[in-house]
Amino acid sequence: MRRRISLRKDHAGALLLIALGAAVLAMGLAYRMGSLSNMGAGFTPVVLGALLVLVGIAIGATTPIGTPGSTPVAPAVHDPGDPAEPARRPEWRGWLCILGGVIAFVLLGEHGGLVPATFASVFIAAMGDRQNTWRGAALLSLVMVAFGVATFHYGLKLQLPLFAWQ
Repeated sequence: MRRRISLRKDHAGALLLIALGAAVLAMGLAYRMGSLSNMGAGFTPVVLGALLVLVGIAIGATTPIGTPGSTPVAPAVHDPGDPAEPARRPEWRGWLCILGGVIAFVLLGEHGGLVPATFASVFIAAMGDRQNTWRGAALLSLVMVAFGVATFHYGLKLQLPLFAWQ
């Protein structure tokens, strides 16, 4: 008697990450790699592609394989066909705040500089969590601004001014 193994959505996601990472890595190898101090055009795609492959492998390896009828380890997304589970509404606040954070970074990064762009982006995105307070979001934003300035302005010497009101 053969048992059919059911794969979870996490397995499909892991396979997609591995495939995308392998494709990006392969395309990046067509360009000059360079070194850490003098990066070529292929350096970033190769590194990011390799990281995507590793993340996909980690997700696939840590997701349990179940058999039909077995209960998943984590609660599944709402199944509209299951009458025992009440319908949940989409979390629009989270989606809108994350998108708003990205838009704020793009607009403020161009017209305001790294510090206001990072602060606004992190603050808006953090407010997407209903349990987060404005004080917690502000503290997280300040920590991320300090990290961003140290990493991107001083460490990597990114050509984005700290403040540039235009």
